[in-house]
Amino acid sequence: MHIEVEKPKINPVHFIAIIGAGLANAFAVGGVWVSLNRDIADIRSAQERTQKVLDDTQQQVSQIPPLSFQVTRALEATAENKKGIEAANDRVDRVVESLGGKLDTAIESINKVATRVEVLSSKLDDAQERANKTMFRTPIVRP
Repeated sequence: MHIEVEKPKINPVHFIAIIGAGLANAFAVGGVWVSLNRDIADIRSAQERTQKVLDDTQQQVSQIPPLSFQVTRALEATAENKKGIEAANDRVDRVVESLGGKLDTAIESINKVATRVEVLSSKLDDAQERANKTMFRTPIVRP
């Protein structure tokens, strides 16, 4: 048996409709294609920005251990400096106490010397007054 299929005739309205639908589908697919390309470009630029931020963050994070070490060292140096300052303060206190004691001794010695000078001065004045008194009573002898 032999089957024959009758080919329908396409009228011009149907032909134009098929061509128009094909063009509409082509424009729709082209629009989607352009939109997808833009989305892909936006995603790539976002990935690049994110990667740059991650690289910068990684670089900054890599600096944390040395900075932490420096801060720890600075704290240790500060503690050592405080101990040194306390020791220097103790030495200065001892020097001040020693000088204070020596200064008190020197002041006492100076006061004693001043008292002796006053006493000797008054004795000298008394002796001069006595000498003056005897001088006036002494007769003048002429040869």
